[in-house]
Amino acid sequence: MWQTAIATALRNQRANLRAFPWNFTLGHIIEGAYLVLVSYFSYVYLIQGDLDDRFALYTGTNNYLAFAIIGGTMNIFCISMMMNVSRALITEWREGTLEALLLSPSSRNGYFLGTAVQQFYRSGIVLVTVLAFGILAGLRLPSPHLLSVLLSAMLFILSTYAMALVLGSVMLLTRDTYIVQNTLFAVTTLLCGFQFPRQYLPRFLQNVAEIFPLTSSLQLLRGALLTSNAVSFPDMLPALLLSLVYIAVGLWCTNRVERGLFEKF
Repeated sequence: MWQTAIATALRNQRANLRAFPWNFTLGHIIEGAYLVLVSYFSYVYLIQGDLDDRFALYTGTNNYLAFAIIGGTMNIFCISMMMNVSRALITEWREGTLEALLLSPSSRNGYFLGTAVQQFYRSGIVLVTVLAFGILAGLRLPSPHLLSVLLSAMLFILSTYAMALVLGSVMLLTRDTYIVQNTLFAVTTLLCGFQFPRQYLPRFLQNVAEIFPLTSSLQLLRGALLTSNAVSFPDMLPALLLSLVYIAVGLWCTNRVERGLFEKF
């Protein structure tokens, strides 16, 4: 599995450097910088720093800029990760290499892990760059609980990977990327609390948000960064279990779709 992961990561990196070295990366950086500027101007000039009491009650902090910039940065990161991992197999289909991949003895888990590792490198560049813009815009954090931040970040990455597997199977089944992925991204951006506390939403939408592992993993990561909260294993358990369910469902669905495609070859 690890040999497949390393080979896939190296192949994808070489293909990206030769075909479109900076297009996607630069696009996400510009999108992230725009989000930081919108958050800054909205807070400073539109609402002039006037927050209602519920914001601090829901988030545990009055630091709106940090809340919005962290949420926006994580949103850009997870969209970039999910987009490229989920599009891996349908890209193989469009390029005419899916048949060879299905006939090869390579590990499917290794293939997806390699794709995720290579995309993590590209998304990491975006993350660091956007955070640099955020610091220039006034992003300030208290002393974080480093272990909690690390554990929460790993859980957030796992949640993103898990959702990408399910999204990828739907893309392969429907032969569509644009409508499927953008519908999911719009829903998660609204419901998971990236740009505002999800407690502002109606109760039934808050309940719907709980079906996504991104919701609780983002809350844990943001809490560790903004309020220095220590994250315990029971806190992580719901998102961890939900991520494992997503991974199992995603791999099973992908296998079923692949069998249907293989029978048509």
